[in-house]
Amino acid sequence: MPRLTRESNITVGNKEIKIEDILKTIIYLPAQQVNTFFKEINLTIPRELRMFVLREVLREKVIETRKSRLTLADELNYRLSWFTEFTETQLENLLIFFDDPKLDKMYLEEFWTDLLSYMVEKQVNPRDIKKVVDQSINHVKAVGLELPNMKTFNREIKYLFYDSFGRIDGLPPQKFRPVLYKSSTLSEIRDLGAKYDVDVPRRLKKTELADIIIKELNDRGKYTEELEVKIRGMSVLVMQRFAIDNDIKASTELKKEEIIEYILANSNETKESYFVPSSPEVYEKEVHEVEKVEEKPVKPVAVPVIEEVKEEVKEEVKAPEPEPVVEEVKAPEPEQVVETKPVAGVQYVSQHIDLSELVSEIRLLRQAVEQSNEIRLQSAQIETQSEEDYTLRKKPSDAGQPLILNSAEFYGKAKNLKEIIKTDEANEREKFIEERKVASSIGTNVEDKEADKVPGELRFFGKLFKGLGKILWKVLKVLLKIALIVAVIGIIVVTLFAVLTFFVNIPFLQGLEDSINSFPILGKGIIQHIHDLLTSFGLTQAA
Repeated sequence: MPRLTRESNITVGNKEIKIEDILKTIIYLPAQQVNTFFKEINLTIPRELRMFVLREVLREKVIETRKSRLTLADELNYRLSWFTEFTETQLENLLIFFDDPKLDKMYLEEFWTDLLSYMVEKQVNPRDIKKVVDQSINHVKAVGLELPNMKTFNREIKYLFYDSFGRIDGLPPQKFRPVLYKSSTLSEIRDLGAKYDVDVPRRLKKTELADIIIKELNDRGKYTEELEVKIRGMSVLVMQRFAIDNDIKASTELKKEEIIEYILANSNETKESYFVPSSPEVYEKEVHEVEKVEEKPVKPVAVPVIEEVKEEVKEEVKAPEPEPVVEEVKAPEPEQVVETKPVAGVQYVSQHIDLSELVSEIRLLRQAVEQSNEIRLQSAQIETQSEEDYTLRKKPSDAGQPLILNSAEFYGKAKNLKEIIKTDEANEREKFIEERKVASSIGTNVEDKEADKVPGELRFFGKLFKGLGKILWKVLKVLLKIALIVAVIGIIVVTLFAVLTFFVNIPFLQGLEDSINSFPILGKGIIQHIHDLLTSFGLTQAA
């Protein structure tokens, strides 16, 4: 669906209203009411929507700021060079940093424009949209045109937004690491962790510090069990002095990259797919490298298909699978690609790809397909059962046994259920009446039948007169309206005629004036009354 603009119209209740008119009040709605509304309609919003709005609103201000600092090699200018790759939290903080009411208002207007567009796309009920519009109008009447505080508004509505799978704060981990490492502060990264309910510790524990030192000693080949016991028995200060003396980079203070890894490992958004980076170089990328991190081509090598992947694709391979044959290449260069011929049973994948993620994705896809097939099968069975139940209700069995169905277990549309209930009630009424007739003597002789006819005829005439009365009443109402309209028009015409004859002496109208005055009201004609009224105002009548 195309993105709506401020000039677009949307349905609010039963009216078509321009988005620009809605923005006049809805941008002032506080975060608490926004949260309540979206929870009530059970709608969440992709995080990319808000990031797009923030980036577009801030773009011109960032360009202007960078131009003014073009000759300065300051930290702010370098951080702003990463603007196109900022996370959502960084964009929010940048909006607060500029502290411009015009910018805040522009952001809220664009944000609500896209939000209303998304609500229309997701077919939110127009009555629900009217509800939030009415809430904004009432809020403005009570409080006035006061914009929400940007320092708290964006954070308070954070639970309305969701990330795509494997992303956090709008970015995949491959971008998240270098972007925060190069363009964010420690306090901002900790704040980002708090946004996703990750409480980043201020310092490493004693055991964690000892683990780092022992691991480094093990990598250097200097590890012994006696040394480990000695290190773990040291105090924190002595342990840090030992690390310095042995040129080991270890401290209780968490480094920036350690904080980032802690967030990725403990956030609900990424902990399921988290993996430790292969080298510290992932943090050393510049912005031009990060922009292409997802588009970087991966060089394939031939490896046998792992067992779980083979199970997923074996239905597509109809020919028997011979043993994989891989051509040997002597002494390949580090960047050289091993060339192989396509062989059945061989899967070409990247040597840098973690196959566990691929297997997990395929497994999830298979489960989704199976669930979808089960749902379609259940829906078909439910529709068939609903049609059979409806047929049985319309035509009871020949054996005359009553068909008992529990309506609480009915599957199908509510409209069909109402129709079935009405049919059952009508059948029950008819059955009851017939049983009463059989039990009584009504209708057993001619006299009773003749007697039965009289009330029926009377009822017929009663309905007939009632219908005629309604028609006559409608006709009288119409005639009354016409009479009132004619009377009003007549009074206006006579008044204008009297004013005309008062100021202008027209001989050929004298006869008409006399005819109107021939119907006296309070002793004299109506035109004469108007002439006398005009004379009382000091006006002079034409001779």
